This record gives sequence, structure tokens and C-alpha cells, in this order.
Amino acid sequence: MRPISFKNTALFKRGIWLSAMALILFVGAPAALNGSLWRDPLPSAIAVAILCAALIYFIWSTQLHRLADEVLDGGDRLKVRRGRIEETIPLSQVSAVEVTSGGGFHRISLRLTERSKQFGDRIEFLPQASLWSNLAALKSLARDLSERAHRQ
Repeated sequence: MRPISFKNTALFKRGIWLSAMALILFVGAPAALNGSLWRDPLPSAIAVAILCAALIYFIWSTQLHRLADEVLDGGDRLKVRRGRIEETIPLSQVSAVEVTSGGGFHRISLRLTERSKQFGDRIEFLPQASLWSNLAALKSLARDLSERAHRQ
């Protein structure tokens, strides 16, 4: 089985969450350290609320939490893992493969004919890092997966 997804997706997603937490701490910490947070918490609370709203919008619009951590191509099947959840999807269950771009990230989206118990009717993953800046190669990979799925 050959990997077709970014091998550090789990680390990448964890880094996004940790960066979001660090930003919140950096906005709230100065007021906590100089004591103004306790005397007049409203300005700090407004700043943290605005930052949280922006972060929630970013995370919601990029759907990072839905990305599969690992996708392995086994020829006639795909082995998909997100966290500790793992499932083998026969390629015959893939109805469409497309390259989508959202939030500055290219990703490959697999639409399934039958709803997967673990992943729903769509599986999205980041492609290998070597393909991030090569949209033609990314579309070629998607076309290859789609053609093999339709032959099954």
C-alpha cells in the first residue's frame, strides 16, 4: 500500500489547534499579568471573543477537523485513518474524486456511493507535500483514482 496523503496531517492539525490556543493566550496574558484583567475584564474579554470568533470561522471554513490523517492506496481499496478510527474503503464505493481548494489548502475529496460508518459520504485528505504546489499532478492523481474507481 502506498501513501497518497500528507504523512504529517495529524501533526499539522494538532499544530493548528495549538497555534489557536497560543494566540488566545497571547491576547489574554498581558491583561492578566498587569492586573487590568481583574479590574476591568471587558476590554480583554472583547479582544479574546473577537479572536475566538475569527478562529472558529477559520477552522469551520477549512473543515480541518474532517481531514483524514492517512490514506493508503492498495490498488482496489483505500485504507483511511483519522485518529484511532480506521476503515478500508473498496475503490468501487468511490463515486467521484475531485481536487478542492479552500482556506489556502488543496485537498482531495472522495465522494462515496455508500455512506461509510466512520467517515460519512465524503472523505477529504491533504495530498502528499510534493504535490502541494503542483496542481496538474494533483489533478492527475485524482483522475487516476477516479478512473480506477469507475473500472471496479
